[in-house]
Amino acid sequence: MARDFFEATQDALPRLNHTERALFDYVIKNMDKVKDLSIQRFAEERYLSTTTIFRFAQKLGFSGYSDFTNSLLVTEHRSHAAEVPSVLHSKKYSDEYLKNIMETVRVMPTEKIRQVFDVLARKPSVYIITDTHANELGRYCEKLFLAIGRRTYFPEVAYQVSAMMDLVCDDDLLVVLSYSGEEVALIETVERVFHEKRPFLLSITRADNNTIQNMSDVNFYIFADEVHMNDIDLTSQVAMLMILELLVYESLES
Repeated sequence: MARDFFEATQDALPRLNHTERALFDYVIKNMDKVKDLSIQRFAEERYLSTTTIFRFAQKLGFSGYSDFTNSLLVTEHRSHAAEVPSVLHSKKYSDEYLKNIMETVRVMPTEKIRQVFDVLARKPSVYIITDTHANELGRYCEKLFLAIGRRTYFPEVAYQVSAMMDLVCDDDLLVVLSYSGEEVALIETVERVFHEKRPFLLSITRADNNTIQNMSDVNFYIFADEVHMNDIDLTSQVAMLMILELLVYESLES
């Protein structure tokens, strides 16, 4: 029986070298695509040999490439939650909740964390923009950066966003919080900023190949069971909050 991909690979992650880690990140962000690729096609797309891909799958703990793609198929299918996800009916929801948090931390690349620390060390002004779902989290993010002495601005309405355009500079830090990474208004705001200035863009999104992630200098991705009830998005933001707190608190020690 095919295993959950994250559960199957968690013990192997510390043993991956830089190239393998980059390949692992690619698989995570493109799971819906990779699950359907033959080993030959996957190797061609990544400019690698089929032998390298096969060894990569084995190093992750799979018996072969078919075992690897079957695991992706099962995991990607589970990620498309129903209107009321079955995980909410499970007595083990707490296990899934904790697993998402642990996986989020586990896949945070050290080199990306260091990049953020280096930016914060320059004492930039921090500008925060969020999608609709992360609006409340944006306020807390503003408090975090204010607490460590950074000039911080979180525009919540249209006229404040317009004012931000005149304030942001190339040396500043732009923080974008968006689980989907695909909200049109948010993408347009980033594009407007980039039309005039080029601040360092740090984003936190879900683990797929989304637009905000592709626009970012550094992207951290999170795992969460998507929950929608009565047309309200209740997807947990705890993993996103945890990344923000880790970055801010640990930057004080770097």
